[in-house]
Amino acid sequence: MAASTMGYAHPIGVSLGDMVPPEQLGERARELEGMGFSHLMIPEDYFYEPALIGATLALAATESVPVGTSIVSGLVRHPAVLAMEIAGISRAFPGRFRPGIGLGLPEWLRQMGRMPERPVAALRESVSSIQRLLAGETVSLEGKEFTLDRIAITHPALEQVPISMGVSGPMLLRLAGELADGVLLAASAGADYIRFARERVAQGCARVGRPADAVAFSTVAMTCVDEDGDRARAALRPMFSGFLAEFGINAMTDAYGISELLAGMIERGGAEVVEAEMPDQWISDLTLTGSPTEVTERMRAWLDAGLDSICIFQPDPELEERSIRLVAEQVIPALR
Repeated sequence: MAASTMGYAHPIGVSLGDMVPPEQLGERARELEGMGFSHLMIPEDYFYEPALIGATLALAATESVPVGTSIVSGLVRHPAVLAMEIAGISRAFPGRFRPGIGLGLPEWLRQMGRMPERPVAALRESVSSIQRLLAGETVSLEGKEFTLDRIAITHPALEQVPISMGVSGPMLLRLAGELADGVLLAASAGADYIRFARERVAQGCARVGRPADAVAFSTVAMTCVDEDGDRARAALRPMFSGFLAEFGINAMTDAYGISELLAGMIERGGAEVVEAEMPDQWISDLTLTGSPTEVTERMRAWLDAGLDSICIFQPDPELEERSIRLVAEQVIPALR
């Protein structure tokens, strides 16, 4: 499977909203496949959507579109259980399942008592064990986070299942370069961060002798599209400011060079101050917002910076419907 495509017909997919009830996922996935999107992702934001169940429902309802998860925590499930589930889905839907594994948000992990002392070591144990189990190996491990005592799954994968890692910091990006088939970057990963991430992943690839093009790069992007680009930006501004205020400074804001400014806004008044003071350029650079032409240009810039695929998402149902329709009708044809 070529790293640059992960088997996708073109670069643009959709991340289904985590507020979609499980019983509606199949119908929604079938609709999006019919609109021409190249791949779908099911988030596992705790405690909303069960991603592995959601992916199975989406796969069962569609004909050929690949479906992934973005992301399942490698700490919440034991790697033997997660490997068993991944293998089962991949066997039932050959060539179509694209699992994504990461740590998960620290707040959620702490709620469940699963925040590891050494996140890099913990994710290494999880992902490497899953890969070995999928390949049919019997695995024994006495790790810092997990124990496996001569475990083999009865029905291992019948194909190489491409594992993406949803990571952001430098050490975890390097780990992804050592282990993963793909890297899933979080929302607000603009072109500066895409280049930053590719460099760190390449370092991990070099560490274990993998070619740099062994890893595909994707992102889930906050998206708002309207024939009137200014109206799209006005609609997105409050939700994007809330997103920035909630997640604060991180590797992505560091790469973009706004961490100090953003931290000051958050300290002085949270989302309200961010909404009032953030430059319009932040929306332009870190989201897919504007007219169909503007969004097409931004997608091209991100693809040129090193992305292989992009999943759009929009949490507001009305804005989502308009954005998805315009992307399907105007953006995808322009990027084919």
